[in-house]
Amino acid sequence: MIDSGDFSMSFSRERGGFAVGDECYRKLFQGLQDMVFLTTPSGDLLEVNPMGIEGLGYSDKAEITEFPMVRHYANPEDRSRLAALLRERGSVKDFETRLVKKNRQEIDVWITAHARKDGTGRIVYYEKTVKDITDRKKLEGELREKNRLLEQYYLELRREKDQIQQQAGRLARAVAEADEAKRIIEEQHQKIVAELDMAAKLQRSLLPRRHPQRKGFRFATKYVPSNRIGGDFFDILEVGEGRLGVVIADVSGHGPAAALLTTMFKIYFEMYAQEIQSPNQVLAELNREFCRLITTGEYITGVYLVLDTNKGRVTYSKAGHPYPILYRKRSQSHEFLDTDGFFIGMFEEAEFENRETFLEKGDRLLLYTDGVIEARNPEGSCFETRYLQDILAEGNGLSCSGLMEEIYRRLSRFTGKDRFEDDLCMVLVSVEA
Repeated sequence: MIDSGDFSMSFSRERGGFAVGDECYRKLFQGLQDMVFLTTPSGDLLEVNPMGIEGLGYSDKAEITEFPMVRHYANPEDRSRLAALLRERGSVKDFETRLVKKNRQEIDVWITAHARKDGTGRIVYYEKTVKDITDRKKLEGELREKNRLLEQYYLELRREKDQIQQQAGRLARAVAEADEAKRIIEEQHQKIVAELDMAAKLQRSLLPRRHPQRKGFRFATKYVPSNRIGGDFFDILEVGEGRLGVVIADVSGHGPAAALLTTMFKIYFEMYAQEIQSPNQVLAELNREFCRLITTGEYITGVYLVLDTNKGRVTYSKAGHPYPILYRKRSQSHEFLDTDGFFIGMFEEAEFENRETFLEKGDRLLLYTDGVIEARNPEGSCFETRYLQDILAEGNGLSCSGLMEEIYRRLSRFTGKDRFEDDLCMVLVSVEA
């Protein structure tokens, strides 16, 4: 999927468009094959590319900008829900909704969006890349109808039992052929299962078995793939004297393709983490590598931080990933570690921001993938970040590993199951009191 990338490098709301000299960004923006909209938090349209104008059935930019984007949502509550997710997480991928074109025709879309903030942390505008999936939804409906007809046909065959018995000779040959086909299918299935089990074993071997030991610091991790093999990854490794690199990443999609990308991510990450000290530069190098490698629409989100265990200093950078949560014991408050940075593997010239903070005795820092906060209970509600904040604040009497198990226990109790729809991955850093 072609995406807008990080247009905050070239677009300014105050200037009312792209800066002088940013012709390359303008051409890229104008040439994207998906619809791209830049909107204010209140819903006013700041910028739109030609595909966005055409996709919603307007003749030119002047005509479409007369109306706020909220008018184009078939269900206004979807727009409010998307805005709430952007305020909470900073970015959202593949948000499904329906938009209304100028001629009142409705289309099914996926929206990938990112909230852009100014230096004070205030949201200035949203970047929204919109993919029309109307034809895909229509095809899915046609496939369901065909399946229904096949089921109906099967029932009719059963009702024609007497007639089938008269064709016993032909049926016997068909049964023999079906048995042989079943045998072949079962053999292939067993081979596939064995290969997936081997791939899962290999993937688990990529994860660290033991955590580095540093005086005053403790580490705990949890990884639960939704299938045999998953697309989440974490690592904790030494990157210099007294310095540890901590990374967590999430590959879009599931299965063998996602597992292969996590393997490649580990190889490139370890190489660049040892060579480059700055987290944002490590993410930039990884982004350039995967922009060349990924050609099928996948992307990677992640957070990488470098912990100076001598000074308690944390330097961190983020690539479109959920905010890490830092619990401060002294003030009994929470902080969200946020930086600018788009998904890895989508826009080769994307830039990533570095920020710093310091850890004190009793502080806890939690990194997690979106499978944690998007886990749902039977009523359809998500396991929100406020639940994680509560657990971090209530766990003063628990060890680092005990607190991690408490998070997982409450997550399982919330969903009512120990298997999840998405991969689940967490890394906890604790400073001894």
